Amino acid sequence: MSDMDRDGRLWLMKDLYGMKTVPPAQDYNAFVKAVLICAKGDGVLTPEERNWVVGRAACYYTNNEYEVAKNYPADEDLLEVLAQAPKLNQSGRRVIIYVAIQACAADGSYHPDERASVHKMAKYLGIEEDVVNQIEEYCIEEAKMREKRIALMFTEGIPY
Repeated sequence: MSDMDRDGRLWLMKDLYGMKTVPPAQDYNAFVKAVLICAKGDGVLTPEERNWVVGRAACYYTNNEYEVAKNYPADEDLLEVLAQAPKLNQSGRRVIIYVAIQACAADGSYHPDERASVHKMAKYLGIEEDVVNQIEEYCIEEAKMREKRIALMFTEGIPY
């Protein structure tokens, strides 16, 4: 990984999550797969959902996870994928819920079946339903704030 890539990832991690170092790459592959499986919880992985995960993978992960994001069919069992990533049970538990909700909603809809997949993952990871509900509410608020920020910055329409 180049210094620029490392610096970029660290900036993103610090800005979004307050992290002071880039987490070890051990469970990134399972993280990306689990997020895609949740986004396909309604039976369809839309181009918007896939593209959201691909873009995030390009910013946060290595070439391997980027390729997984681009090509993974998301047809494995969610819990089997999570079982391959023991570190997610420790530090990344709430982050993967947050990211999965964002990916599921990237097409403008957080389908009840996608929500069920997210809640299934949360239960497996030992996250209380109340916490998942709070993360869902936060994601909704954050999406509204994003729309408000874009409207405020580009009063005459998005130029690019």
